Amino acid sequence: MRTITNRPIYFFSLFFVCIATNIGLLPCTLAGNSEDGKEKQFSFSFYGFVNYEMSFDTRQVVAAREGNVVLFPAPVKADPAGNDINAQTSIAYYVLTSRFGSRITGPEIMGAKSSAVFEGDFLGTQADKFHHLRLRHAFIQLNWENSAIIAGQYWHPLFIPTCFPDLVNFGGSVPYHVLSRAPQLRFSHQISNLILSAMVLTQGDFPSTGPQGPSSIYLRNSSTPEAYLQSVFSTPLLDVGASLGYMTLKPRLETPAGFKTTETIGGMASNLWFKFNLPALTIKVQGIYGENMTHLIMLGGYGETDFLDIEKEIRGYSAVRTGSVWTDFETTGKRYRVGFFAGYSENLGSKEEITGSSWVRGGNIAYIYRLSPRARLIFDNFSINAEIFYDVAAYGNPDLKFKVHDAEEVNNIRFLATLRYNF
Repeated sequence: MRTITNRPIYFFSLFFVCIATNIGLLPCTLAGNSEDGKEKQFSFSFYGFVNYEMSFDTRQVVAAREGNVVLFPAPVKADPAGNDINAQTSIAYYVLTSRFGSRITGPEIMGAKSSAVFEGDFLGTQADKFHHLRLRHAFIQLNWENSAIIAGQYWHPLFIPTCFPDLVNFGGSVPYHVLSRAPQLRFSHQISNLILSAMVLTQGDFPSTGPQGPSSIYLRNSSTPEAYLQSVFSTPLLDVGASLGYMTLKPRLETPAGFKTTETIGGMASNLWFKFNLPALTIKVQGIYGENMTHLIMLGGYGETDFLDIEKEIRGYSAVRTGSVWTDFETTGKRYRVGFFAGYSENLGSKEEITGSSWVRGGNIAYIYRLSPRARLIFDNFSINAEIFYDVAAYGNPDLKFKVHDAEEVNNIRFLATLRYNF
């Protein structure tokens, strides 16, 4: 083992040698001296996968990242002759979701085991930046015997790493389940089988939307972080947990008439989930309810209510609420696995009439649902996967409270196959 003393260039040279020689095979260990002369050990392990996807849709869809992240079928769009323009099939091949990451473990800090994670993929951060490298996770973790701290970009508190739809398609089955990562600080404490957590977070790649389009500025200008409390009870057979949080946005600093406004929009969000770990089957169930959940890639949003001051054009705001429930199961075989996902989400409307501008995802949708069988054939670190999405969206006419009436269903079937190589 080479000891590195005051020579940063040696550290980076060895780091890249380790990447080249040990990626996916063995961890790399480096040693360095601290200011007090004591040797400190760092261990790097690397992981990821290359994922090749092929999809076919029977209809145009509302989706992100070149159609990879499918949300729901596009509405009927009739031409002058009455033909539905969106009744058009499409195909796509992707490698966007291919991923790599590194786990770093280091010396003990304040009596805690220290570690960090970097992870990226090629989905980009916006619609015109697909194939661009983006940061998924980057966080520091300190683990004591019964407590832990995570600081950095990590899953949103409503995304439960141990209980999300394990689909073949990327996206965790949005918009039935949340999908979001955010800069945050979280503290967790374990008491026997119970883990209690508190989190505060802001927004990054998954921002809210408003008068300036999708942006983190509405949360930043509120001067209040999004905050959550969470409890998880875990046994080898059963995991059960619940989360509750609140977010405040300040959509405008200035009214269209040029006057200062301090009006904000608040919204709560919550979930409740169960996971059953049976010998041959894993079963997951989750329910989600929230207000203004566009930053979580779900239905809903918010809009402007009547004038509070008509001369200054100051308006209030009201959130559009969303409810969803899903279940997912998959067998646990080493070579062959089959699974099934079923999800339902509904637009629950606003408590107040929205008479001004609105920023709502699926504001003309009453409900959506998805039925999705899948199968996997696994050869060690290589797998062949197939999946079918049957998606239905009920489009109609929203009233001033965004309750949708006279809805008619539109459906799409997505056929998906992937080849995945894990390392």
